[in-house]
Amino acid sequence: MNQSPPALLPLVVTPQEALPVRPFGLDMHILLSTEASGGATSVIIASHNPGEGPPHHLHHSQEEYIFIVEGTYQVIVNGAEQTVGAGTLLFIPRDTVHSFKNVGDTVGRMLDWTLPGGQDKYFKAIDQLAAEGGFSPEKAKALSLEYDTHFPQV
Repeated sequence: MNQSPPALLPLVVTPQEALPVRPFGLDMHILLSTEASGGATSVIIASHNPGEGPPHHLHHSQEEYIFIVEGTYQVIVNGAEQTVGAGTLLFIPRDTVHSFKNVGDTVGRMLDWTLPGGQDKYFKAIDQLAAEGGFSPEKAKALSLEYDTHFPQV
């Protein structure tokens, strides 16, 4: 007998209901968790102060979409550099090296979603590690690999 996947329920998440996390000291809110989407996706809104953004990285098992809500970002995708602003959408296929940095004078905000989900779990794990006082570069690297975030030498 085949088992059907669990039924998904419609969901409305207000800003007040989003789960706040602070991985690496960044201000993020999980709007839709991997669990709530049945594994299909995760959706996060992230704020970056001027100069903030992750180093070059890639994901082997996830596509990533980034929508710039406000601010000015320098994005580098497969070595191609571009400055973009609010209203810009990036589609980043699996195994694509990418990075971004807020190059504006004000806080930037972006909506980030991955298919399938999982990125929210990574950010929650990093946040929890820091909250428990156990953060170290070695532990952060192990979590990065566990949650499919790889930092190649570029």
